[in-house]
Amino acid sequence: KKTKMKIKINTVIFGFLLVNFNVFSQELGIKGGLNFPISDAIASITAKDISQTGSSGYHAGVFAKFKFAVIAINPEIQYSFQSIDYQGALDAANPSNLSDISQKSAYVDIPIMLRFYLPAGLNFQVGPQFSYLMSAKKVSDDLSADVDIQELLTNSNISINLGLGFDLPFGLDVYGRYNIGISDINDPSTASNAIQNSMIQVSLAYSLKK
Repeated sequence: KKTKMKIKINTVIFGFLLVNFNVFSQELGIKGGLNFPISDAIASITAKDISQTGSSGYHAGVFAKFKFAVIAINPEIQYSFQSIDYQGALDAANPSNLSDISQKSAYVDIPIMLRFYLPAGLNFQVGPQFSYLMSAKKVSDDLSADVDIQELLTNSNISINLGLGFDLPFGLDVYGRYNIGISDINDPSTASNAIQNSMIQVSLAYSLKK
């Protein structure tokens, strides 16, 4: 009897969890888009007077969306790649010796967004993002090989996302976010100055389950 009772209780609990998962996990899907980095650690680990000449990157991942009336909780996990191009003096003894430099970094990001909906699918977004550094390297035109700089950076950092989005028909979702770095991405044991990693992201998402 005790065994049958335990089976019934477990079945009820499992059914309750399954029903609630279906109720609250309203959307599951995939996402991808472009990164436009604003700052990174390259200036602090090469030379002075380095100017940023360009930046690019991409991100791709999965998301869930739990919507309650006009508010939604939107956790995500994504792989994010960013490349920043600089021009500056690599040789401190010879400042006129300018060289093109690129820093290429890869992160796993976990944004946890809160969405506030207006009529017609327009929504404002805000939330923290936790990032884990997967790789980082520096490439310059006077070096024949990439230089691994991952040990000069922290393994993780925190930022705040501010965004504006629009839910389109057929499960599509387009949005832009300003990612504001709030933690130092430089390893304090290798650099004395603090650098925050910030960027603008433009994304397109598609709901596989709705």
